Amino acid sequence: MIHRKNEGCFVIGAVEKRTFTLSKDIIQQRVGTRTATYHRLLGGLFFLDDAGQEVLQTFKQDRDVPDSVLQGQAKDRKEELIQQFIARRVLVESPTPGVQRSTPEIEKKVNIIQLVLANACNFGCTYCFEGVQGKEMSVEDEFNKVEESRIIAKDSIKVNIEDSMYASKERFEHQYSPQNRSMKPEDGIAYVRSALKVARSEGVREVMIQFFGGEPLLNWRTINAVLEHFGRGEKDDMVIHYSTVTNGSLITDEVAKTFGYYEVAVCVSVDSPNSPSRPLKNGDDSMPVVMKGLRKLQQHNNRVALNAALTSATWDDFNEGIVDLAVEVGAKEIGVVVDFDPTFYSEYGAGNIVDRLWQVVQYGREKGVVLTGYWHQIFQVMLGFDTVSHRGFKNCSAKGAQFSIEPNGSVFSCKAGSTLLGDIRDETKILNEEPYLEHAKLRRENPAFCNGCEIEGFCGGLCLGPLEKKFGSVEAVEESACDFYRGITRKHIEAIQPYEVATFDLDPTT
Repeated sequence: MIHRKNEGCFVIGAVEKRTFTLSKDIIQQRVGTRTATYHRLLGGLFFLDDAGQEVLQTFKQDRDVPDSVLQGQAKDRKEELIQQFIARRVLVESPTPGVQRSTPEIEKKVNIIQLVLANACNFGCTYCFEGVQGKEMSVEDEFNKVEESRIIAKDSIKVNIEDSMYASKERFEHQYSPQNRSMKPEDGIAYVRSALKVARSEGVREVMIQFFGGEPLLNWRTINAVLEHFGRGEKDDMVIHYSTVTNGSLITDEVAKTFGYYEVAVCVSVDSPNSPSRPLKNGDDSMPVVMKGLRKLQQHNNRVALNAALTSATWDDFNEGIVDLAVEVGAKEIGVVVDFDPTFYSEYGAGNIVDRLWQVVQYGREKGVVLTGYWHQIFQVMLGFDTVSHRGFKNCSAKGAQFSIEPNGSVFSCKAGSTLLGDIRDETKILNEEPYLEHAKLRRENPAFCNGCEIEGFCGGLCLGPLEKKFGSVEAVEESACDFYRGITRKHIEAIQPYEVATFDLDPTT
């Protein structure tokens, strides 16, 4: 018999084999009687019992695997487990044939279309990332304030009602220009049509359209026009999903009924049942009108989530009460935005922030309510294998996966971002311009500081807005937030029960 020799293979007797070793990108964490295991760039979280862990550890030194096993012909459970290890990339060929680390090709897929319907709001929240909405300001003065803050002390840069997040002249000009207050219905339709063309050009066939603001329901006419024109995307060869973030005060029966018909996911911003941080512009308590809106959404069986903020302003009010409110109004999910302000993490301490948040997360689980956010999406992306390939981004869609379109047609990466990407009327031309490419290359590749981090493949870091303000660049890392992201991710892993994720038990008594 003649045996063919392949690259990376060799023949002993009549059996072809390949040599494998433990990947340097494997991350493990002990959870109860098992070991949680995942690839730090690709994810695929799974559990191993001690017997399975022993098998995995035998690959610390190079070990041969018969070609029959690689072709799916396992003769026992141990070989089946080795197949899983190889499929999940925790075992790699040794030496890895012909593999050199290179910069990946930049993906240009736009998955999310954010329509900024109104640069105005009827609330006066004390921590809003937009600052004072509708206020006429000196662009030059505001930009100079940012420049001066960077020179004096980057760590002193804060985000509050009198000191907005933005960091570029272009963004200040857009935010406070009287000509950029509200998006016309015909413009909204035209902008979405152009954005869909951009998405299709890169093979995207499923998008999320977000109705955003300011307060988006101040511009109900344009929301309704977009929904009626595009529906669920059938006429445009797309699958279209919809969502909105609203303060809930302008929900009417018409709004609730229409949102229900088009399956718009409605996220209502409510920090806590008694938070003083979300007053009406006249200073009155907003909660009565918000509750009225939530009741209407509940009445029309809308898909509702609450949106909360854990910030220095809301620290004392963030507690289990937000979960009780969610149960009361039928919301199954609470999105928690952890402070945009970089100084928050150093001031309160990552451990304290993790503990405060986790206390409410656990209470939510008991009540059937999921708490989510950028910090939770890291864990969600980790659960799947190479999720970024089909999701389009890690935990921050602003890194190449999103167009945020202003009323005048200008495109930013998100409402919090300061870099002008172009004009939506330029359509696919935007994808080849340097501002977009600078964001898109961060879709997978984090700044060098992140290399080797246990959550590098799933975490895009702090919101881009404060990074641009503090560092003048999106290619920056707020180190004080890293311990928080890692800590809350470990908490999620510790809380997983066996068989909620793939669980491989070789020992029948486990």
